[in-house]
Amino acid sequence: MRTLIAAVLFSIPLTCAADIGKDIAAGDGWASWQVAKVADAGEPCCYDIGRSGIDRSGCDLDGGNWSVSIADRHASAKPAATDTLTVYAHVAGGKVDKIRAYAATCPVNTRQALRPLAGVSAKDSIDWLERLAMATGAAKNLDDEPVMALAFHADAAAESALARMAAAGQPDKRREAALFWLGQARGAAGIAIVEGFARDDADEDIRRHALFVLSQAEEFDTYPKVLASAQNDRSGEVRSQALFWLAQMEDKRAAQDIVAAVRREQDADVREQAVFALSQLPDGQNDAALIAIMLGDYPREVKQKALFWLGQSGSDSAMAFLDEVLR
Repeated sequence: MRTLIAAVLFSIPLTCAADIGKDIAAGDGWASWQVAKVADAGEPCCYDIGRSGIDRSGCDLDGGNWSVSIADRHASAKPAATDTLTVYAHVAGGKVDKIRAYAATCPVNTRQALRPLAGVSAKDSIDWLERLAMATGAAKNLDDEPVMALAFHADAAAESALARMAAAGQPDKRREAALFWLGQARGAAGIAIVEGFARDDADEDIRRHALFVLSQAEEFDTYPKVLASAQNDRSGEVRSQALFWLAQMEDKRAAQDIVAAVRREQDADVREQAVFALSQLPDGQNDAALIAIMLGDYPREVKQKALFWLGQSGSDSAMAFLDEVLR
């Protein structure tokens, strides 16, 4: 029968960073420790989305699938405020094969023994998680779990560790995970780091991923940063991706800026993607923008794409315009 972990069962004192790995791996099952949680990053926990809203359901440490959501922006979730993060490390056969990190207020349950560890400093926790994430022999099923756990540590050393993981020369998957969590959990400092990668990284795929991360940072006005890439990136693929994310950000500036890209762009493929981006605008803005393209002074191939996406829209305004054109 599953039991809810509500109290510290017993504690193992830790003395130095070198001992942490040994104490974590001292026995099979879950080891856990607590550190200060980064401010303004929500309450990482597991949430259910239903008709009544978003509810904190608690997390099953033993489940085959895992997820973490940040939900302090949804009143229905009603997360309990805490400045403490609990990190969980699962050991099997003396090796760590799972990492979880949730707000200390997040309910968790497990069938296995839980060994809370006392005296783990934020620095030791960050150092250990970084070594685990960077280890070439780390369990493949860890994925980006250590990266996520590290990102919620309050200590500024977490940002430096994430920046090292995102640096050129690291595996792409690790770089992308580090950039994602820099944008999701590290506030303005993390956003500034991600912006640098979006602007300057030599890898086109990493620049595109950084743009995605910026587009998801709802707490900050990252729109101008994405727009800068749409206007200035040396790759047409990246400029196209930036235009797509501009349309997805639900910003009133997007329609005008994407239309400007249609006029400005010399690359026919990017112009085509700009018209597609217009078709992705929300709240009827898409049809209005596409109709304006049809009525404006634009190249024939641009109008052809606008006509196609109007046909795909199927809205009343799109159909009314097409009926008028046919007449």
